[in-house]
Amino acid sequence: MRKYECFIIIDADLPDDAIAVADDKIKNVVAGNGGTVLDYVPWGKKKLAYPVRKRTRGHYVLMEFAGASGLVAELERNLRLDERILKFITVMLQDRYDPQAEEAKQPKTPLPFTDEEVGKVIPLATDEELSGEVEGEEEGFEDLDTETDPDEEEEE
Repeated sequence: MRKYECFIIIDADLPDDAIAVADDKIKNVVAGNGGTVLDYVPWGKKKLAYPVRKRTRGHYVLMEFAGASGLVAELERNLRLDERILKFITVMLQDRYDPQAEEAKQPKTPLPFTDEEVGKVIPLATDEELSGEVEGEEEGFEDLDTETDPDEEEEE
């Protein structure tokens, strides 16, 4: 099994329900040929870099899927025949893809807060700290001489 990424541009002049039908058809072609859709991200309607079939806008979609090499040929054949599809490109991401190994590799993201921390008020800076009136704030800066640069003295 291999992992692929397919970038598809659908005609943006179509109504939203027709775009949804095209999305379902693309997913069904992958599923019907022994593949699995891993990620399907519609980017929305955007301006094309150059006119394609006299269209200046397109509905962009990025799809990641896994399957055999024959799946790509069948998917691209269906995309070529569909008049709603303006352009597409398919790229192989991984030659050997194992879904179980990928799930084991991905660490489960921890929650940003523990149960005890939820609802606690985190103190922010006080007004004195923000205004710079805290003692010791400017220590260590009196040695800096901003008027003379040691590099300029060497050049003269």
